[in-house]
Amino acid sequence: MLNVTDKEKRFLYDNYNNLLSFIRTETYTAFLKRREKIIGIFTGNRYGKTAQVAHSFVLRILGKHPVPEKNMRPDKKIRIYRFASQVLPNDPEGGEVKNTQYPFFKKFLPPHLIKRDITFRRPVMTIKDPQGGKDIYVEFVSYNQQVGTQAGVEREAIWPDESAPQEFFEEQLLRLLTAREQGGGDMVYTLTPAERLSFEFEEIFERARVYIRSPHVIQRERERFGKTYQPIETTDSKLDIAVIMAATDDNPTLKKEDIDEMFDLFDEDEVDVRRFGLFRNISSQVFREFERSHVISADRYFPSGLPHEWKFGRAVDYHEVVPWAAVFMAISPENEVFVWDEYNPSPEKFITEDITRNMAYKSKDYKYILNLIDPWASKKQSNTGKSVLDDFNEHFYRLKREGVGTGGLWQTWDSKNIQRGNNEIKTRLLNAKKAGKPFNNNGLPTLWILDNCRNVIESFKKWKKEEWASREDSLTKEMKDDFEEKYGHFPIAIGCLLKHTSWNSRTSTNFIQRKSGYENAFRPQVRA
Repeated sequence: MLNVTDKEKRFLYDNYNNLLSFIRTETYTAFLKRREKIIGIFTGNRYGKTAQVAHSFVLRILGKHPVPEKNMRPDKKIRIYRFASQVLPNDPEGGEVKNTQYPFFKKFLPPHLIKRDITFRRPVMTIKDPQGGKDIYVEFVSYNQQVGTQAGVEREAIWPDESAPQEFFEEQLLRLLTAREQGGGDMVYTLTPAERLSFEFEEIFERARVYIRSPHVIQRERERFGKTYQPIETTDSKLDIAVIMAATDDNPTLKKEDIDEMFDLFDEDEVDVRRFGLFRNISSQVFREFERSHVISADRYFPSGLPHEWKFGRAVDYHEVVPWAAVFMAISPENEVFVWDEYNPSPEKFITEDITRNMAYKSKDYKYILNLIDPWASKKQSNTGKSVLDDFNEHFYRLKREGVGTGGLWQTWDSKNIQRGNNEIKTRLLNAKKAGKPFNNNGLPTLWILDNCRNVIESFKKWKKEEWASREDSLTKEMKDDFEEKYGHFPIAIGCLLKHTSWNSRTSTNFIQRKSGYENAFRPQVRA
């Protein structure tokens, strides 16, 4: 039996007790197993994410992290970790905003490994490598420092804690490239999403390949929004990003009654954010109803194209300089709308004749009962005396005579009430979530987007209401009612089609009274 002296026991206790006595939750264990290069941990207040990530970095230094490539091996050339937060440790001007990374990291790090602690002038900790390699450095930086001061030197891993400026986040990604060639180069981003403005929603949360949700988060999503999630879900994203979501309730050191009292004065929306980390619910996204489930596989559902008996429509958001946004849509007899193709030509690269020819080819041999374009296209050109709308009708007529496309009469859309079109979209998105999949709507109007319509999908995800220029204003003022122009072009085109009186399967002469078996006659054969 190994003989351990009292002195050795004292040494082990003083140096490793905090590390070994740390309570590991299921969510923390799942986090330790992830290999993704970017991991976003979005949780409620007081969940304990800062302590967990600090603990995991100590495991890296000791060579005990369960993901081998995340350990600081003696042969690794890049030996610097970067911890970033709103303020530096011991910053006398930090005010109420304190750096919590440093105290938690120092709590778990065995003291005998610290060769040199941080100072006010040098916020870098020098650590002895317990595996015999060169010294390891942990530097602390703040978001208030100029981005240029963070450039130039590679880092083995970076941990931003709480919301960082977007330019800071993007600069950190560049600092990891060399380390990735050696198997490292990852980022852990921790955030309690308590702010309305947050690029993390778009850049990390929305683009994740893996989502891990704690049972409390799953229950909250089901009770509040009727959504059912599995503890671990994967997407078709090609990006190496994982998102971990946990609630304040997942902190094993807190009692439920204390948590309930803590959030008793908050309304339900704030509780979603501060207790369960569901920050997307107060984002300025126009279509918060949009989810990945609204995107369906073109190959699976329409391997041979859409049924010709359906009703088809096209719409173009026209601009003189900005690329045009053209959508191709169809509506089934069951009142399900499918955005099945798109076109995003630049008027600076293509003339109108080329654009219309390409649109005619993309339109295939379907017949279009509705062809809409932005009213700005009806403006007469000073050099020709004709408008783009005139050109469209002339070109499509000529192309039909040439055997390209089926023609179609173009007219301007009603641009007075964009919100009405948005409401039509939202209603159909909500109904699609209820249906779960196409051809299961029980008569409810739904909207589905085929996966080849990349610009449409991106627009639904990223179109926002206008935001205040400063973060302080966003927290103290009401959200603006106006919409950003960027990313709005495709949704506006779709909305203008949906709100048009002709876009109604029940009033169209193309849809006669269905007889027995009529419904299934036009239903596409779905691949297994």
